[in-house]
Amino acid sequence: MYHRFVPDVSVIIAVYNAMPYLTECLESVMAQTLGRDRLEVIAVDDGSTDGSGAELDRFAARHPQIRVVHQPNSGGPGGPRNRALDLARGRYVFFADADDMLGPEALQRLLAMADTQGSDLVLARQVGLGRTVSEKAHQHAPEADLYTSEVYRSLHSAKLMRRKTIEDARLRYPEDLWYGEDQIFVTSVFLAAGRISVVGDYDCYYLRRRDDGGNLTSRTRTAHETVAHIERVMALVADRVQDPVGRRRMLGRHFRSLLRTALRPAVAARHGDPAYTAEVYTRARTLVETYWTPDMGGELPRIDWIRLYAFACGPLPAFEQLMEYDAANEQAPREIVENGRLYRCYPLFRDPAAGLPDVLFDVTGQLKAQHRLESMTWQGCRVRLAGHAYIQSLGTDRMDSELLLRERGTGREYAVPAAPCPAPELAGRDPELDMAGFQAELDLATVAGGEPLPPGLWDCFLNVRAGGVVRTVRLGRRHAPDLDRTARRSKVLAREAGGASELAAAPFFTAYGNLSFEVVRRIPLSAG
Repeated sequence: MYHRFVPDVSVIIAVYNAMPYLTECLESVMAQTLGRDRLEVIAVDDGSTDGSGAELDRFAARHPQIRVVHQPNSGGPGGPRNRALDLARGRYVFFADADDMLGPEALQRLLAMADTQGSDLVLARQVGLGRTVSEKAHQHAPEADLYTSEVYRSLHSAKLMRRKTIEDARLRYPEDLWYGEDQIFVTSVFLAAGRISVVGDYDCYYLRRRDDGGNLTSRTRTAHETVAHIERVMALVADRVQDPVGRRRMLGRHFRSLLRTALRPAVAARHGDPAYTAEVYTRARTLVETYWTPDMGGELPRIDWIRLYAFACGPLPAFEQLMEYDAANEQAPREIVENGRLYRCYPLFRDPAAGLPDVLFDVTGQLKAQHRLESMTWQGCRVRLAGHAYIQSLGTDRMDSELLLRERGTGREYAVPAAPCPAPELAGRDPELDMAGFQAELDLATVAGGEPLPPGLWDCFLNVRAGGVVRTVRLGRRHAPDLDRTARRSKVLAREAGGASELAAAPFFTAYGNLSFEVVRRIPLSAG
């Protein structure tokens, strides 16, 4: 019998032919450490024919916290979830799929995060059981920004949501869609939430791929069903998000989805079902023309950016050839350096028939310089710095480096060459890195064109060059564990004639661990 009480969390489960997985799902919910007195479960049986309805009734007879609703099949999870939302009374709701399960402490941890942080939406770290989940979306965070964090990578419904936020915004699942309907609802909740948090330090939710292939997403889709949810969610984002960074990142996420979940199956079906392919192509091209802007390229993996450009601007056979290219299983594409730019030679690079511009293959901006400061020693006004630095994937054959002193505020710079040398700390990693070491000597008394370094705060950088490609990195934060970073006495660089003042420099490491020099003109200190 269902008793009326005010729960902290209402767990909502839409159920359709979920046996035998439903039993494990219900057991995981009732075993929550949150405590049954703080919980209600509303399970809506959407016309099951495999005994799921009877299993729900069996659990409800044993657990007064469970309320079961039986209804004719509606064709998708949106209707049963909405009916459960209408009945829910918890401060928060959590949507669970009937073939998934929760970790024992999931709801307790999610609710604790929500109450501590005042969160309207809390993401639950997911574990894929035969399914792919986003690690980036579930990095632990008491507060996560929708636009600058990675939380929007996760649009699955399994999240803790403040019910008042849902009701105030009058949010419900679209009932005319059975595929992708959760993306529209969850996006609306993201946009309505005042604060978003992530429980990423505990395995909260186990997302299962059913052995019998009964996952709803495995059902065959028409062209309309393939694209409709992407059309709606893109329109929603474009209408509601004015922040340029947020709009770019959120729409970029859906262009990734367009390629992978709509265009990829359309390419595969082009010979067997050309009408399906033609409709998906037409509607996808409209989305590109309506919402795509050049700055979204950075939101896609490079090969997907090339594919999307080929789809929108290139000959269709070039796009289809690129879609059949499997970057994960193919040999890594070769790379070439020209005029200080690195090009990754994916298929159709400089193929005259495809006509794809070189800029699509330019990955120079993705290159990172790896570096570490190994030692710092002083002799008079000279400081000797040694370590290693290299640009990933470029090797050290044509590498050279230089130390750079940049005055904070003005940007004035002085450079000193760094000599290449062996890097014993990298021994055994890669033969190409054997000469990734550097040594440089800064004479602070002469570095400014034969003159002492002028008064000011001078930050220390390293310019790393390889094959004409340059990366500038801040030096010091990445350092050997035994590097002495304690404060040092200042060094006198020059004295004014007559001894009225002197120029002195002192090295220090900033709050972020980076090396800097402070140069001041001062009254000479006494000999003592």
